[in-house]
Amino acid sequence: MADADSLGGVTAEEVAALAEAIGVPADAGASLLARFSRRVADLIATRQAKGESGQYAVFLQSDEVSAHAQRCKHVEAPLLANGADPISDAVWLATSNLMLSFRLCLAWSDQASLFDAIRGVGLGHIPAIVVDFRGQVPIGRLYRSGLDNAHVADDIALDDSPITPAQMKTALDRFYEASLRTPLLISEGHAMKVWKDAGRGIPEHRPEERIQGRLLDSLRGVFSRHDLRAEPVTDDGRADIVISRKTTTKGNLPAVIHEWVLELKALADMTSTGNPSTTDIPAAIRSGLEQALAYKQRLNALCAALCCYDMRADDCGDTACFAHIASDAAASGLPLWRWYMFRSTAAGRGANKHVMAG
Repeated sequence: MADADSLGGVTAEEVAALAEAIGVPADAGASLLARFSRRVADLIATRQAKGESGQYAVFLQSDEVSAHAQRCKHVEAPLLANGADPISDAVWLATSNLMLSFRLCLAWSDQASLFDAIRGVGLGHIPAIVVDFRGQVPIGRLYRSGLDNAHVADDIALDDSPITPAQMKTALDRFYEASLRTPLLISEGHAMKVWKDAGRGIPEHRPEERIQGRLLDSLRGVFSRHDLRAEPVTDDGRADIVISRKTTTKGNLPAVIHEWVLELKALADMTSTGNPSTTDIPAAIRSGLEQALAYKQRLNALCAALCCYDMRADDCGDTACFAHIASDAAASGLPLWRWYMFRSTAAGRGANKHVMAG
């Protein structure tokens, strides 16, 4: 146990009380890419307020900035993060916090040649954010696997506009398709495992929390102007994910709007020990609905959704899964969303063929 002297004269109880009062920082535990996305979004907002105009800006996130910069002519930009200088019509290579940054001197004239120029110097494999300044509002796109895989991308919200149900569902669908649909996707990049033995349908211990951690980081990168927290404490328990944004009241006082509460449920028919689960799945789903509604009311949130990740052997479909709560959810205006987690890549391919044939 730490004593007061080791904490600079502050007791452990005082530290705990402060943590309880101010909460955990919004970016605590975020990946480097999520932090990068949020820093870029802040920079875009600063430049937009200064009247930034142009065509495109590309931000490449690298853990080996100095080495990657040697691949082409470049100019150091040590004050990029300050937002005092124009950023459009340029390619930037930077660390996740933008503290070490370079402008890459590449020749390009349009979208296609811009992407080709980056790939041409061997930087198409590193994460990229492309910002389109041609409209009234900048449009951002995150390429987590780089421009070499330009078909895999997430739209980024670069302003603090409310997140619509369609935007939220798209972000959740993209997370599922990129990270959870098959065991191979789950294990890519040494990510936290959700299956202990996918072939036998055995989940890791508390798979819900593992999904929550991965989803939270993914959403932080997409909704980069919002605050996202896992399990803030309410009188009704702990909400899984709460998405908020800062604003001001009519009296110009600071305020926080809770936009979304996401309640997550992992539906498994096996335990992490390899035994059949005795969990009453329909009851767990109903409990999820009740929790989502309670957290939404307690936090005065604008929206809430129940998100179910189905790990069971049989894919019963959305209608059957939610049949016993559909009318209650509809009456409350709460979306019911479900994603089926295949136990093998082959099963996932088979499901794709079935959908295409249908």
